[in-house]
Amino acid sequence: MKIYSLLVVKDEADIIPLSVTDACRWSDKVIVIDNGSTDGTWECLQQLAADNPKVVLFMRYEGPFHIGLRAQAFRAFRHEMKRGDWWCVRLDADELFPGDVRGFLSRIPRRFRTVKKTSTDYVITHEDLAEGLISDNFIDNKENIHYALPQKRSERRFMRHSPFYVWLSRWRYPHPWGRVAPEEIPVDHYQYRSVAQMQRRYANRQQAKADGCGSFSHEIGNGWQDYLRHRKDCIIPHSSLIIPH
Repeated sequence: MKIYSLLVVKDEADIIPLSVTDACRWSDKVIVIDNGSTDGTWECLQQLAADNPKVVLFMRYEGPFHIGLRAQAFRAFRHEMKRGDWWCVRLDADELFPGDVRGFLSRIPRRFRTVKKTSTDYVITHEDLAEGLISDNFIDNKENIHYALPQKRSERRFMRHSPFYVWLSRWRYPHPWGRVAPEEIPVDHYQYRSVAQMQRRYANRQQAKADGCGSFSHEIGNGWQDYLRHRKDCIIPHSSLIIPH
C-alpha cells in the first residue's frame, strides 16, 4: 500500500521541517508545490528533499494561489499508483498526524473511498501573549500552546486510488469521491503559532482572496489579532498537558 501526499505551501518555514518530517513517517512520497514563499520555506524544502528522497519538489509556482495546484501534481503522479493505494489529497503544512496513519488506512473497509480528518484546532490566547509564553520560534512555542477551539473540524484528507478519478483544476478534490468512512482520522492543527506567523498568514490570505483564489472565505477578520482567543472560550484537549510556570 502506497500513500502519496500532496502539499501546497507558502511561508511556513517555522513548522515545515516538523510537518514534512511527520508526513514522511507514513507517506511514500510527499509531493510539494511551493507557492512563492519568501520566508525561507523553499530553502528548507530543498534541504529536506536533499536529506530524504520521499520529499519530491514538484514545482515552485509564484503566481496567485488557486485551488487547482494539487490537481496538477495528482495528474503528474497518478500513473505510479494502483488500486489499494491512497492519496492524501490535501496535506496541510500546519497539520500533524499523531497516530499510525498507515495502520488506520489499512483498516478502512474497501467499500469506503474517502477518509475525513477530525482536527484539534489549537489557538494562541490573549493570556498566552500577556504571560510571555509565545516567541517567534514554533518549536519552543509548541510546548506552550495548550488551548484549542471547542468544536472539531471535519474535512476530506485521504482518498483511495481509483483509475477512474478525474481532477479538474477548478475542483478541490478528485471526483467521484465515493463513500465516506464513518471513522475520521485525528489531526493536531497548529494554524496559529506566533505573532509573526499570524501576521504573515493574514496578509497572504487577504492577498489570495484579492487575487480571486476561490478559497479562504472564512478569513473575515480585520487583522491578525482576530485570530486570538480568550482561554475561557477554549478547551484544553486531553493530550495537552500544562506545564506549571
